[in-house]
Amino acid sequence: MTSKTERSHTSKGHSAPAFAPARVMFACAACWAIALWLVSRFPQVETLGIALTQATVRAVLGMTGLRVAETGHVLRAGGTAIEISPDCSPHLPYLIFAGAVIASRATWGQRAVGLVAGALAIHVFNTARILVLFAVLAARPSWFEFSHVYLWQIGTILAVLGAYILWLEWTARRTPAV
Repeated sequence: MTSKTERSHTSKGHSAPAFAPARVMFACAACWAIALWLVSRFPQVETLGIALTQATVRAVLGMTGLRVAETGHVLRAGGTAIEISPDCSPHLPYLIFAGAVIASRATWGQRAVGLVAGALAIHVFNTARILVLFAVLAARPSWFEFSHVYLWQIGTILAVLGAYILWLEWTARRTPAV
């Protein structure tokens, strides 16, 4: 017997896997390639991602009572400064997530919810990541490079994967068994 998380109903009335790994991996790779092409052709995409990231981090730091100064892509707060580079914004990890959501078997309504919820979740995670990096840099500057390059890169992968798995579980509860 097949559970509804393993199978979903297709438009032709046949059962099909709810999660097709090859299809999802291909879609993620395609989204990544499209994202790289878009960023190379339209630098405004990257600029927008950086600006949104800076604005969010600046707002959250401001809520803590810290005075935040911004010079170009550098944010300064409490004697600590971090440059927000293109890799610090969540637009590229989000596009990997979006590729997985679009490639998965779900209704277009479920995909739309996943795309919006995923964008919010990944943006919140990324903001938290940068805030923690501010704290690490202020408290233990020698730990900054390791936590930035290794821990948070792995954390970003896990956050994207976690958001996708949560979305898959959510869709499985809303897909009727066949």
